[in-house]
Amino acid sequence: MIDPVRHEHWKGFEIDTREMPVRHCATPSATRDTYVALVRIVRAGTVLADWHLPRYAQQWASADEAHREAVEYAIKAIASGRVGTAA
Repeated sequence: MIDPVRHEHWKGFEIDTREMPVRHCATPSATRDTYVALVRIVRAGTVLADWHLPRYAQQWASADEAHREAVEYAIKAIASGRVGTAA
C-alpha cells in the first residue's frame, strides 16, 4: 500500500501533507472530486502544527495541486516565524 502522506524537508522542518478527495454529493454525478490538504509541521520530533489550510473551503482539482499549495503555505508560515523558528 502506498503511504498517503507526502514528506518534504525545509530548513530542519519536516512538512507532511495528506490530500483527501472531497465528494460533491449535492451536485450532478458528473462533477469530479476535488481535494483538500492537511498539513503537519514537525521539528526534532515535536509536532509544531497540525491543521488544514485556512482556506479549507478552497478545494483543488488534483492531489498534486493541493500538496503544492500546502507545502508553499507551510514554508511561508515557518519563514514568518508563526511556526517554530526558521533555521
